[in-house]
Amino acid sequence: MARGSDKTVNVEIGIWYDEERDHIAIRIPDHDLSSVNFDPVSKRGNPSLYKKLAAVLRDAGKPFPAGVI
Repeated sequence: MARGSDKTVNVEIGIWYDEERDHIAIRIPDHDLSSVNFDPVSKRGNPSLYKKLAAVLRDAGKPFPAGVI
């Protein structure tokens, strides 16, 4: 989608690495919490998104899952 499209919504999200579960948690204000992990067969599995979010955490100097990026 093109930037500025009438279909586009920009939203601020919060993400953090949950080391115990090896998930990256995702929170959007006023909406439910979700998460993503690296396992492609898991209900929460999305390796591509997991790597992208891990890189965002790494670049921000936050804890991130080492070994996937």
